Amino acid sequence: MILSVGCTFAYQVVAPTANFTFNILANTGPQQKLLNESVVCVPEVPAERISTSKGNRVFRVEVPAGPFELRYAATVEVLRAPLPPDMKSDNPGRLPLAVLTYTLPSRYCESDRFAPLAWELFGKIDNRTEQVREICRWVDANLTYAPGATDSRTSAWDVWQLRKGVCRDYTHLAIALCRALSIPARYVGGYAAGLEPMDFHACLEVYLGGQWYLFDPSDSIPPENIVIIARGRDAANAALTTIFGRVNAGSVKVTCAAVPVSAAVA
Repeated sequence: MILSVGCTFAYQVVAPTANFTFNILANTGPQQKLLNESVVCVPEVPAERISTSKGNRVFRVEVPAGPFELRYAATVEVLRAPLPPDMKSDNPGRLPLAVLTYTLPSRYCESDRFAPLAWELFGKIDNRTEQVREICRWVDANLTYAPGATDSRTSAWDVWQLRKGVCRDYTHLAIALCRALSIPARYVGGYAAGLEPMDFHACLEVYLGGQWYLFDPSDSIPPENIVIIARGRDAANAALTTIFGRVNAGSVKVTCAAVPVSAAVA
């Protein structure tokens, strides 16, 4: 699948200068091939690009007082491996150390609090693939999508008490339940074709049989329709923007759509 993605951020910098870190560039790797990309800053300012160990590509700028706009566009070929139909449990003691951290509780995913519930609901499912699918189905069935019901402080346990939230909250709850069963799970932020209304999207990757696989517990967007831009233990490690300085935020526009085969070939 070839996807065209993009976003526009508008700001008014009130301080003499402000520093922005944007985590909105398409990730690159074996499952995502970047075909083309453009970043435009208005006004034009010096920029720095940094790639992290998780593959996140960070874009940093320092902006003077006044209006500022960032425009990003890219075309990405998504090459995700199909999900194995029958996957047995990984031995936690044999997991790579870089993966083991994704079995532990984190700021927004208090998996230790969910252990009794997770084992009661999903502990008897031997097939790990089906176990994760069932967790995603259960989260979707037990939460109500309600923009504005939660905020940046809301954790998975809070969401479970509220029974409502947005894609970020669905994802945190699914991650917490997976980790409660010793399934490595990490937070993913990205672009998603077919999402309504269009916005940035949160989902999760789960480590099964030596590879990470993508799941979407809130909107069931197919993995081939998602372009990953950020990964982390939870949303605290995958913020789309980090701002230092006094700034008034303006509009945000996000786009993501499949590119017709004829256009992609041309």
